[in-house]
Amino acid sequence: MRVRTTVILSLVLVCSTACDTVQPSREGILVVEAFLDAGRPLPAVRVSRTQTLSAPLTREEGAVSDALVELILSGQTIDYKAVPDTAGLYRPDPLAALQTVPPLATFLLRVQSDSDRATVTGRIPSRITIENVIISVPEEAIEAILVDTLDIGLDSLNLGLDAQEGLIYPVQVSVEWMSPSPELGGQEEYWIETRLDPVTDFSSSIIDFFLLPDQILPESTVDVDFNGMLIWTGVYAVPVETADQPFPEHDLKISILRSDRFFARYAASRNDPAQREPLSNVSGGIGIVSGISIDSVRVIVK
Repeated sequence: MRVRTTVILSLVLVCSTACDTVQPSREGILVVEAFLDAGRPLPAVRVSRTQTLSAPLTREEGAVSDALVELILSGQTIDYKAVPDTAGLYRPDPLAALQTVPPLATFLLRVQSDSDRATVTGRIPSRITIENVIISVPEEAIEAILVDTLDIGLDSLNLGLDAQEGLIYPVQVSVEWMSPSPELGGQEEYWIETRLDPVTDFSSSIIDFFLLPDQILPESTVDVDFNGMLIWTGVYAVPVETADQPFPEHDLKISILRSDRFFARYAASRNDPAQREPLSNVSGGIGIVSGISIDSVRVIVK
């Protein structure tokens, strides 16, 4: 499964004004993005620079294609080369391209461009695997009356009446996985991101706000079921027009990601309107480079 990330260009654009004030630069600040997935091939690395707000909204604008990119993984140095005709994208040397990312390995990523140097250190988590999925669908649609319990001011969001009340099938999904053993790092240091993504585009963002289609939380706080496995339960909504309308059959992608607190901060802030840009763990630049482990399944809900 590919990690759902904020397009790095948007991160660059919103950051440029503040960054230029703090550190004026003719070329902008380095932006680095990479995700090292445990047990998977070595990842690509994207390198760019912050741009002014007047720059075109394209990935090519600001891309850096002449950087020196080096990954040190458990003591082994791996050189990265720019991918021809793909601005700002770097891949490992062909001799290392088939190498996989070992769980629990430490890493250091270095990016050098002109006089600027960005570095990130981290650790790969133990692998995570979805062991079981339990899906519950009600026999009938229910009335959805959305109460503003969080006092966010629904009227200020310019929502119509249909967005605040209607008929829905609330679908409850429970996901089970094994807790990492202490010799594999234990669960205390890890964070989990869960996601329920209906493939059919019917889910309302305002309905989902009052349910739980995704979550970011410390793995140590996840419930344990009667089998001794960790279990997370989420809910998403399937809107329908009338009470007698049958439940719409659809595909559902269920994803779970294990990482560290730096990725959790980034993931929690990437869609936060109060943040000028997602929180970064890159020293000497901005962006995100993190060790992760992802598993996903795709099921038909009917």
